[in-house]
Amino acid sequence: MKDLLLISTGGTISQELNDQTNLAKGIKSAYTFSTQLNAIAQELHINIVPMAILDKDSSNITPADWRVMIDTIVQEYENYDAFLITHGTNTLGYTSAALSFALGNLGKPVILTGSQVPYGSPGSDALLNLENTIRVAANSSPLVGVVAVFGSHVITGARVQKTTEFDYEAFKTFSSKSSLGRIGQALKWDRPALERHNKFVEPRARSQGELDIKPRFSMEDIVSLTEFPGLRSEFFNALVDAGAKGFIYRATGAGDPNIACVDAGFSNLRDGFEYLREQRIPIVVTTQAPDGVASMDINDPGILAFDLGAIPAWDMSIEAMTVKLAWLLGRRFPYEEVKTLMLKSFRGEIDPGRS
Repeated sequence: MKDLLLISTGGTISQELNDQTNLAKGIKSAYTFSTQLNAIAQELHINIVPMAILDKDSSNITPADWRVMIDTIVQEYENYDAFLITHGTNTLGYTSAALSFALGNLGKPVILTGSQVPYGSPGSDALLNLENTIRVAANSSPLVGVVAVFGSHVITGARVQKTTEFDYEAFKTFSSKSSLGRIGQALKWDRPALERHNKFVEPRARSQGELDIKPRFSMEDIVSLTEFPGLRSEFFNALVDAGAKGFIYRATGAGDPNIACVDAGFSNLRDGFEYLREQRIPIVVTTQAPDGVASMDINDPGILAFDLGAIPAWDMSIEAMTVKLAWLLGRRFPYEEVKTLMLKSFRGEIDPGRS
C-alpha cells in the first residue's frame, strides 16, 4: 500500500458551477477529491491523504505560493511515497518548472494535474485527470522528480506548456517529440525519455535531510519583452533604471533581434543590448516561432547579439527559461555565471541534442 499526499491549491479543478448563474463559485477541496477517488485508490493499493494549502485561481499564483508547496513537500517528504498537487491550468507550467528547479535530489514523484472543466460539471475532465494521476503514482516505481499528468500525457516538469484553453489535451511536452509516458488502457513509459528525466534528480533522497532545496526566485526582477518592428532600444534603459535585473526577450527567427539594421530615422536595438552588457544585466533571447529553436548562431543579428552578451534560450519553453532565470538570480549568481548556467540543463529543460 502506497501513501499519497493529495495537495489542493485551487484552480478550475476545485470550482463548481452555480446552476442559476453558470458562474464558477465554491471550492471542491482535496478532502472531496479523496472521497470520490476511494474506489480506484483501493483497487490500485493507494492510500490518499488530503491536504488543502491554497485556494487560488492559478492566474494569481505567486512565488510565495510556490514556497508553500515546496515547504509542504519537504515537511511531509518522509511520510508519503508520492505527492499529487491539484492546480489551475493557467500557470501550471510555471509552477511545474519552479518545483522542478527548487526540489533537488527528489527520490519520489511530485505530480501536478488540473482540469479544463470544473469538477462535477457536465463534460468535466477533472476526475479522469485525477484517476490518471493516481495510476501514475501507483505505477511510479521507475519515476522520480516533478511531472505533470494531463489528459493522456505524463510530462517532465521543466517542459510543461499549456497549448489550448479549450481542448481536454491542454498540455504537451514543449518542443519535444514524446512525453515521458502515455496513459490509455495501460500506462506506457517512453523509457529513454524517462531515464533522461530521472538522471536530473540524482542522487535520490531517501530522507528529508538529503533533499537539495533551493526555493528562492527573483521573479519580481525580471521583464519579458516581445520584439516587433520599430521597438525602441531606449525601453531597455528605462526598465533597468526602474529596477529590472534580467530580461526574457522573444525575438524572431533563430533568436535574431533587430540589432544590425541601419535605416535613416530609426535606431536599432544595439544600444539597448550594449547597455545591458555594460550594466551586467542578463538577457535571454528566445524565438517567436512556436516550434523554433533560438540558437543565435545562424543569422547575423543573432550572432551579433550573442557577441554582445545575449544568452540563447535554445529550446526552453517560456515558462522554464523565465523561472530558471529568476531561480539563478534568486541564488545571487554573478552576471557571467548566470550566462553560463542558463545554458546548463538542470532538469532536462534543454534538449541535450540542441545546445
